Order: sequence, then structure tokens, then C-alpha cells
Amino acid sequence: MVEKKDDTIDKEDHTVKITSIHIIAAIITGVITAAISLGLISGIPKNDLLGGFIGIVILYAMGKLCDKLYGKQEGFSKWLWDGIVPFAFAWFVVWTILLNYGMFL
Repeated sequence: MVEKKDDTIDKEDHTVKITSIHIIAAIITGVITAAISLGLISGIPKNDLLGGFIGIVILYAMGKLCDKLYGKQEGFSKWLWDGIVPFAFAWFVVWTILLNYGMFL
């Protein structure tokens, strides 16, 4: 009975770590994609589509990294709510804020 409780705590701990990794990666991705969308990176023209593609590639890479660090998720629903949704929300918020106020950078 005690082992089951420890196992539940361990799974919750992994959930928090996976979500945190995805949110941190999303904030960094938002900055990178906003810089690409605004044309702030020399050698890369202004391109929103490229920024979106880079965001999806980074999301996939973070999913693979978390699978390697913490093992496979139990199902798609767990992967969706622990990784994809937090990443997408944080990425879109940072990207939108920086696109709207990027002219002041």
C-alpha cells in the first residue's frame, strides 16, 4: 500500500517536471520564432511560416527528450495535457506578445 502511494507521487513528480520542461522550452521558442517573424535574425528573411515550423520541430524534440528522461507516457491524452497544451499555450502567448511589441525592441 505504501509502495503504491510512492509510485503515485513519483508519477506526479514526473508530470510536473515534463510540464516545466515544455513551458521553459516554449518561452525560448517564442523568443526565437518572434525574432524570425520580425526578421531580426540576419540571413533569415521575415517568415511566419518558418517560425511556426521551428516551433513544431522544437515541440517534437522536447517530447522525445522527455520520453528519454522519464520514460514513455501512458497514452496520448497524458502526453497531450502534460506536454503539447502547456507548450502551445506558452509559445503562442510569448510569440504574440513579442510580435505585437517587437517593433519597440
